[in-house]
Amino acid sequence: MTMTFYPSQLAGTTAAPASKSEAHRRMICAGLTKGETTLTGFMDSADMQATSRCLKALGATLNQEDDSLTITGFAHRPARLPVLDCGESGSTLRFFVPIALALAGGGVFRMHGRLGQRPMDVYRDLFVPRGVRWRMGVGCDGAAELTVEGKLESGHYVLPGNVSSQFVSGLLFALPLLKEDSTLTVQPPVESAGYIRMTIEAITQSGITMDEIAPFSWRIPGEQAYQAKADHLNGDYSQAAVLCCAGALGHQVTVTHLAPVTTQGDRAVLTHLAALGARVEEKASGVTVTAEKLTGTTLDMADCPDIAPILALVCQLAEGESRLTGCSRLRLKECDRLAATIEVLNQLGGSARADGDDIVVQGVAKLRGGVTIPNYNDHRMVMLASVAATVAQEPVTVEGVEAINKSWPDYVNVFKQLGGKAE
Repeated sequence: MTMTFYPSQLAGTTAAPASKSEAHRRMICAGLTKGETTLTGFMDSADMQATSRCLKALGATLNQEDDSLTITGFAHRPARLPVLDCGESGSTLRFFVPIALALAGGGVFRMHGRLGQRPMDVYRDLFVPRGVRWRMGVGCDGAAELTVEGKLESGHYVLPGNVSSQFVSGLLFALPLLKEDSTLTVQPPVESAGYIRMTIEAITQSGITMDEIAPFSWRIPGEQAYQAKADHLNGDYSQAAVLCCAGALGHQVTVTHLAPVTTQGDRAVLTHLAALGARVEEKASGVTVTAEKLTGTTLDMADCPDIAPILALVCQLAEGESRLTGCSRLRLKECDRLAATIEVLNQLGGSARADGDDIVVQGVAKLRGGVTIPNYNDHRMVMLASVAATVAQEPVTVEGVEAINKSWPDYVNVFKQLGGKAE
């Protein structure tokens, strides 16, 4: 679907959608219990549907009514080598590989879009020497398929700190289910530490115990059982970042439903905007960002890569040069998000370039707009282009707007409710 976004003024108050990262984790913990768990504040999306399908394949049942999701774990025994359709969700894929090995002796993981190109060698190198059979192939419909077969063994696992935290989280979910004790160590320096802490928070609140014997090194007892833990899902800072950045660009938006204390790494958007010269106000009524003048600076994206594109837009309209460092993982998203961010900014009339894994932006006074942004099949690119259009001199047409269904299906409606113009 193609949509044109127009220069316009955003104003008003809106709630951030439920945290996708938190929802993945709470859903999995609920699916691993033997009881019934209700999660409120839930927002459906393509990624949430991927995790739902995988939970069902492993024996859970799910029922959604409005923003309430009820999950009954272990409702039936999973089939041998169940088929787990992960859609385009990297989190879903990496979380469920060790879980499926622990519960069902493996599975067939279906991957769509660019997901089959995203690195999985961390698990392959861990599991194959332990007797797991690993085969990457293609299904009859052309979708990539990964087949893993064997049993997850307890033992000592070591991961380098520069790999995706999703690999760490997958093991943290699965190791407590094994008969024997295990240890898991992540070697420093550890990237995306906040996401690891988020997983630990979810599983410990679901009754799992683990001993941190050193920083990012745990002894995990075996033969544990997850316990049902009803919860209300917090708002998502990665989605709220879009509206907070809009505030820094001159819009008047307040975002509610954001926890001031959180393990979400993307809360860093508030710190990064303050570093650029924006004023950040956190009140009971919500988070509001304003700015009179923005000045370029260096921002570290290693622990919060998902908010790099929208922050790059803010940097594009800041005075002087900005550098977003630690952006290597952007190359492995729904598109090469590092290259796409630079391409979009330059199309809009900005000045951006890559320097290794950094994005370097030279600030401009105005964005020209008046262009068509191609279909990157990436929700972050859609949101970047839509906000850019509001402050550009001419409208911006975006192809593939349906990509937002991956994380925030209601985004365009929220955009319009705040005064944004799109058709």
